[in-house]
Amino acid sequence: MNYRAYIEKFKISRIKKAIVTEITAAENSNSVIALSLALGAFIAFSPTWGFQTALAISLAVLLRLNKVLVLVTVNISSIPPIIPLILLAGYQTGAFVFTGHFQTEVPNLMNLKTLGENYLQFALGSLIVASGVGLVFYLMIFFLLKRFR
Repeated sequence: MNYRAYIEKFKISRIKKAIVTEITAAENSNSVIALSLALGAFIAFSPTWGFQTALAISLAVLLRLNKVLVLVTVNISSIPPIIPLILLAGYQTGAFVFTGHFQTEVPNLMNLKTLGENYLQFALGSLIVASGVGLVFYLMIFFLLKRFR
């Protein structure tokens, strides 16, 4: 098997071109496209790991959104360097909500036991961060589409 040809299919430029084509060629309105991308971003940053894809597809079908675009953005959280940032943002936001300040000592959130002990703080913080990210995604994509589409 020619692995080089197989790997060529996954170049960033080809993936970017496919995503842009999906956005620009979609038969949906600008608000539906923006909402699809925003929903995916919201779910990516929410504490629903393990069933994000199933949740994203279910909500996309229920809300009649573009399923491909929702799946594109929900997979943001699958990029390894982003995972600790998502955990830290949720944890620190939750700490700020509960205590009024950010914590200087951050436990090892990659440890399931530690994450479980701090889950309420993490979950609340993650939902706040996810709401903000979803809102920013919606507004940014909507105005970009309005301007360039």
